[in-house]
Parts: sequence; C-alpha cells; structure tokens
Amino acid sequence: MFQRFSFHIRRLQPSAQKAALATATAATCYYSLSRHVEPHHTLFCDSNETTTTTLLNWSGTHAVTTSHYWEPETVEQVEAIVQHCQRHRQTLRPLGSALSPNAIGFASEGMLQMAGLDRIIRVEGQQVTVQAGARVSQVIEALREHQLTLPNLASIAEQQMGGLIQVGAHGTGRTLAPLDAYVTQLKLVTPAHPRAVTITREDPLFHLCTVGLGCLGVVVEITMQCVPAHELVEHTFVVSRKEAIERVQEWLQEHKHMRYMWIPYTDSVVVVTNNPREKWSDGSVPTPTVFSREEQFRPLLDLLHELDPDVDAIGMGFGELRDALLAFDPLNLEHVQRCNRAEAEFWKRSQGYRIRPSDEVLQFDCGGQQWVWEVCFPTGTQEATNGNDMAYMQKLLQGIEETHQIPAHAPIEQRWSASSPSKMSPAHGDANGLHSWVGIIAYLPSEDERQRRQITDMFTGIYCDWMRQVGQPFHATSHWAKLERPASMNRLIDLQLFLQQRFPLHEFNALRAKLDPHNILANPLLNLILGDPRNLD
Repeated sequence: MFQRFSFHIRRLQPSAQKAALATATAATCYYSLSRHVEPHHTLFCDSNETTTTTLLNWSGTHAVTTSHYWEPETVEQVEAIVQHCQRHRQTLRPLGSALSPNAIGFASEGMLQMAGLDRIIRVEGQQVTVQAGARVSQVIEALREHQLTLPNLASIAEQQMGGLIQVGAHGTGRTLAPLDAYVTQLKLVTPAHPRAVTITREDPLFHLCTVGLGCLGVVVEITMQCVPAHELVEHTFVVSRKEAIERVQEWLQEHKHMRYMWIPYTDSVVVVTNNPREKWSDGSVPTPTVFSREEQFRPLLDLLHELDPDVDAIGMGFGELRDALLAFDPLNLEHVQRCNRAEAEFWKRSQGYRIRPSDEVLQFDCGGQQWVWEVCFPTGTQEATNGNDMAYMQKLLQGIEETHQIPAHAPIEQRWSASSPSKMSPAHGDANGLHSWVGIIAYLPSEDERQRRQITDMFTGIYCDWMRQVGQPFHATSHWAKLERPASMNRLIDLQLFLQQRFPLHEFNALRAKLDPHNILANPLLNLILGDPRNLD
C-alpha cells in the first residue's frame, strides 16, 4: 500500500557536466499509492528530521539550499504532494534538469524534482507521449525503433521534456518553431484540482499552458508531434562579416537549419547549415573536413603552449582548450582577442561536411560553466527577413569592439525560428513570422572565486547593459531561462512595463490565480517580474 523512498538527487545533471551537487542525509517519506485514500492522508513526513538539499545549476551561476525537496516517481505522488503543499501553502517549484542559466526552477522554499517520472508512455502514428521528467535524449532513443524523431532540437539533449517546453526552448530554422509549438496535449497537476487535468489544442487555455513557466501546474505528461527520422548533411564554413550580412536572406531560404557564430574582434563568422540528405539527389557525397584533428586544434594548442610550455593538453576537447586559454586572463582585452583569433583559425580548419542523424548534428558543444543571456526579436517573415537580424548584430558588435571595448568571449551565437502559437513564448507572433535569437556569453573557466566574481560583474554589468540598450528598438525579449533578476529598481520597472506590453500578463496571471490560488508554484524571480497573481486588481 505504501512506497518508501528517500529524498536524493537522481539524474539531475548529466554525469559529464561540471556542476556539483551535494545532498544532506535524507529524511524518509511515505506516499500512499492507493487512489482510495483521501488526499490529506497521502503524505506523511517525520517532522523531527531535517533535510537539506543543495543544488548548483549547470552553468555554475546559481545555487540553492532547501529543506523541502520532493522527488516523486508517479503521477499519484505528484498529486499528493501538490495537494499537501496547497493545504499548507508550501512553495513547490517544479524543477527539471537544472540546466537553465538563470535557475528558473530553483526555490529555496521548496522544489519538486521530476526526474523520477521519465517513462516513454506510447508512440502512436507520428506522436509520442512521455512523462515530463523524460530527458530529450531518452525520447530520441525511444523513437529510433519507430523511425521517428523530434521536429527540432535545442543545443543540448539533457533537458527534461517538461522544462524544455515550459521555458520555450528552441532550435534553429526559419520554418521551424520553438519546441512548444509541436505539443498536442498536456497533462497538468494543479493546486486547484486534486487530480491531473488533460489539456488539448482545442482547449482555449492550451496556448497559455504550453509555455507556462511551471506557474500554472506541474506538467506530468506531454504528447508531441514527431517527424520521420532523417539524416542531415551539416556544412560548416567561415565567411567575412560582409558576406554574412549580404547573404543571410539567401542562406535562410536555402537551408533548413542555419546558425551564425560571430567571433568578436575578428572578421570571421562561422556558418553552420543542415539540410536533409535527399537534397543531394544525384548521390554525391560532400567533401568532409580536410584537416586532421591535430591540425584543427593546432592554433589553440600553439597559443596554450606559448602561455604555459609545461601544460598537459592531452585529451582536451575544444571547449576545454578554450577554457584553459581564457583562464589565464579572461577579462584582459588583448588576451581575449588572441583567444578569439585562435578560435577563428580553429573554425577555418574545421570547415567541411559531415552526415549524421538529425539529433546528432543539431546538438553542439556549449562550452563549460558560463554566464549567458539570449534574446529574441522579430525580423520579418519566413519569406524575407526585414533586416533587423543583421542591424542588431552590427550595432551590438560596434558597441562591443569600439564604444565599450568589452572583453567578449566567443562566440556570439545567432539562430532563427518561426513564430510560436504559445502566448508566453518570446517568439509568439504571426503564423508566418520570423524571429532571430542572439546569445552572448562569458565563460567561467576556473574555480578561482575572485576571478569568477570579476567575470560576473563584467557580464551582468557593462555587457548586459549594452545588449539591453541595443535590443530596445528591436523589442528584444529575453529567453525565459536566461532572464536574470534586474539589478536596480529602475530596471525592474522598465522590465515589468515591457513584459506587460509584450505578453498577455493579465490573462496569464488570472489563470495562475485560478489554477494556483495560493501561488505555491512560482519563485521570487517570477513573482518579481510577472507579479503575484494574488494581487490582481
């Protein structure tokens, strides 16, 4: 009748990542698995024991310690926990893989880790139904035997499916919307309902719930549209800024997926395109990369050995080499310029083609621990960009390199997507709309706390200030998982006013108040920028 399990962190982070997790001695709870027991009898905890759980997000930029941490394994347990917290007005923030740079899933008052609900429930036709804690990589593997895959991918595949859609994660491609657009059905556990509720596309609330930021209910099950599994031909090449600007319209039309990587203080833009293999109908196989791996890495290794002749670089990958180089002096402008030039040369030696399943080439190395901020803004239609994408980049780079001389780490990544029907998506807009996503980055290449603080101050100060200023005339909206707490009251007010204009916040908060009357699912960041639904006029 009862299942016993302990609070612990399981599968919270990919084992290969650097983020550390520490968990104190676990208290033990008992959850009733019987549907015949009244909700208020389904959760029993020994209040004499104290549990503390400390989590660090993947970026290494946010940590949280809580004494209220649940890790259910069934929908019934989620229902019981939500109802318990509702009665006691206990914060219960849904938490995915802790990959969000701003730790949007963290709340010191209480968290619900969804990793235990990771079943692939069924594959029917070209749709897959999964529990929200299933990782993207798990879903992709499960779809292989059905010759299916997901329509698009973000840069990494260790996100949980619930978190992936709730924050509006995206890939790249002018005709491809963010991942939330492909959801056909959701199952939510809300504080206002003792049992999970199912919401379909026909429901008028559906497009508010798909990017719900975890505020409308705990997503426990997702049904998503799939596409036939396919191989992509990836082409990586380096062009000048002039060519990147002049040919963006041509390349957006020509390629199914495309992203730019601008390398500050160089005239190099790395272009990565992906197209179905069928595009080469004559059967010809494009030329692969012509340089050996040793030759590709030579510019990075030469600079590293110049800086430290005794360094052991055996086995280092690209991201590790970049971290090792930057760590010598990550805020020194001249040093960062040298590192960026070496990176540009690495990419020139990495030009070429490769053919892989779509899920392998649409993921890429995001580097080590880092600060990152990404914004989204409209840039015309799927038929023709209106030039906002290139005007934004020119203005951003001008300020970085000339006006402010910011020690900007490489790359500045630019991607594109179609509009999302989700009302809270940064890419929400007309069905034929085109949006550009631009992300800046500052790596945290060492464990030196003083250095990390200095990088943080630079990034959250002058760098983000400039990005914010550039984005204003373009109506640039932050990615929800990368929006940090405003540093001043004036910035907070500006952000609140902008969000009220950009999103249907009154409608969203009214639904929050209905589904979560005691506001237990939000955290201080979301209450600050969105408002507390209990205070609606």
